Amino acid sequence: MSNARPWLLALLLVASACDQDAATPPPAAPDAAAVAAVGPAVELARLEGLSGEVMVERGGKKLPAQEGPLYSGDAVETGTSGAATMRFADGRSVEVGSDARVGLDEKSGEVVLTVERGIVLTRVPARPAGTPASARKVSLTLLTPFGLTRVGSEPSEVSVQVGKDFGRVEVKLGAIEFVDKEGHQLRASEGDSVDVSAGRAELLLKGSRVIELEPIQVTVRVGSGRAELKPKEGKRWRAMRAEGDVLAPGDGIRTRPGASVEMSLQGSSSRLSLGPSAEMVLEGAAQGGNRDEARMELKQGGLGVQLAKGRESRVVLPGLTLEGDGASRVAVRRTASGYLVDAQTGQLTLVRGNSRQPLRAGERATVTGDSGAAVIEALAPAMLMLREGDGTEVYHQGLPEVAFGWEKAGEATVEVAMDEAFTEPLVSGTVFQPFVNVTAPARGLLYWRVRGKDGQDVAKGSATFAPERLGRDLDRVRNVVPEGLEKTTIFYQDKPPAVTFTYGEEASAAKYRVAVYRVGALEKVVAERTVAEARAALDAGALGEGSYLWSVTPLSATGEQLKGGRMNKLELVYDNSVPLLLVSQPRNGQAAAAKVRATGVAPVNARVSINGRPVALDAKHRFDTWAEPVGSPPMLMFKMSRPGAPDIHTVRTLRQRGL
Repeated sequence: MSNARPWLLALLLVASACDQDAATPPPAAPDAAAVAAVGPAVELARLEGLSGEVMVERGGKKLPAQEGPLYSGDAVETGTSGAATMRFADGRSVEVGSDARVGLDEKSGEVVLTVERGIVLTRVPARPAGTPASARKVSLTLLTPFGLTRVGSEPSEVSVQVGKDFGRVEVKLGAIEFVDKEGHQLRASEGDSVDVSAGRAELLLKGSRVIELEPIQVTVRVGSGRAELKPKEGKRWRAMRAEGDVLAPGDGIRTRPGASVEMSLQGSSSRLSLGPSAEMVLEGAAQGGNRDEARMELKQGGLGVQLAKGRESRVVLPGLTLEGDGASRVAVRRTASGYLVDAQTGQLTLVRGNSRQPLRAGERATVTGDSGAAVIEALAPAMLMLREGDGTEVYHQGLPEVAFGWEKAGEATVEVAMDEAFTEPLVSGTVFQPFVNVTAPARGLLYWRVRGKDGQDVAKGSATFAPERLGRDLDRVRNVVPEGLEKTTIFYQDKPPAVTFTYGEEASAAKYRVAVYRVGALEKVVAERTVAEARAALDAGALGEGSYLWSVTPLSATGEQLKGGRMNKLELVYDNSVPLLLVSQPRNGQAAAAKVRATGVAPVNARVSINGRPVALDAKHRFDTWAEPVGSPPMLMFKMSRPGAPDIHTVRTLRQRGL
């Protein structure tokens, strides 16, 4: 969030006998002591055009406003539907919008308007031909914590908006000059505007400005996993409500690993999404006509932005503004030095001060520092690319993104949604390359389709995403082997399971010794346990495939054998009827290396590849090989293909070395 002080804009009306020259240095801001020391009340303007709730504060008392003179020390305040106009001697008018407060004072013949909140519109009308000039001409200077704006006495129309955390000066007619605190000058002409936020001034040229916007509601809902919200004035984070929360300016949101949230703007189909392990603070959202705007600070992680079709949209971040005038999807990731901006669909513009750069689908912008142009390069497909077809399955933990790809090159329109009817697309817009990268959901179903410029279908498919579970469930399986004459046979998949031996209790026994031997090799103990209860457990993998004999011998408290142990039969048999690809190594979160060992088992008639390279399977469809991790974070991507069945992908995410 910006460290800027709360906004207080002062409009300085300078009464003079002639026009100010544009090169004249701006007057200094009046100090509070001088303003408070004014003499008898002097009429500064006249109040007229009242509508709705309008109050005038005079002498410390608030009274319903009436048309008439306004004096130094007065303040005009409007309600939610209120409006009023201040008219000055030279014909200039200042229109005060709803929910605004404007104070008037005078210092050394200068009129000072202090705008605490709301929108005001100042107009200087053109003088009809043959009409003598007024003896009093008024020039306007806008003072802010970040700089000043000068408006001369020539015909002009300038709108000033004051929000809690930002300000905007919009030139509808004429020209203004803006000077920031470092002395840098920006000149805005008709159709341009100057935005000030987070201590930075930004010139928006004609065609990119946002007209008068009204605040709109932002609703946030958990997409998956756990997310938390902290109110602006709050000190603690709380879990987000299941039905969703309405965000206020200054509210913070953060997501846990594997979690995501979706944000919607009132009255717009534009959508924002926050990815796993991310944090942001909403500064505000507004709307006017067919234009949307959202302001926020992305503290860490990734932000997905889907701009609405048929609307002009702006997303303002500290040091970076994204502008679009149609359906486009962009992924923004916070870095230590700035941002990475991936244009997934459509076209948009990156704005940094006076710099404006186009960015279109299939390009990545690297933004560093507080100013200057971004470095733009071609965007590569995500490490995992899914091709046309329904029913593809992806099991992962921490896969950042996935690509949907097709064969036909050229411009096309792509849509990605969670429902087959595509009622609320998560991603939509034009692409110029035969793939689109999208954020990989922790769990859920994604549908995608591609259409050419002629409207004909090019490709379509669907994919299911979920955490990998089956392998962990098999690891927890414990097979019980009871004592008795019958041979116990255990069929296993992937790797030998844990085994638990059970037997009857002996009244005089203090403990029991269980010994396991391979058939034909009774001279060598394979595994041995001494326990106090009538069951003994061996960990998974302690016994491999084969035939065994095992015995249990009751012992006294001093370890003496109470009676001989009877031999029991056990057989472990590998069964290759696994329904899924089971990966034993590497584990998720394991440290990455130049090469890591990869082991597992696949079903009969399956083909397996790792990071696109085929893997050899033995007679029992096991694999044991070494592979190079790819991507960031480092990953191994296992793909299993079977005749007549959808592909199954299992992604193991590793830990970067040194972390």
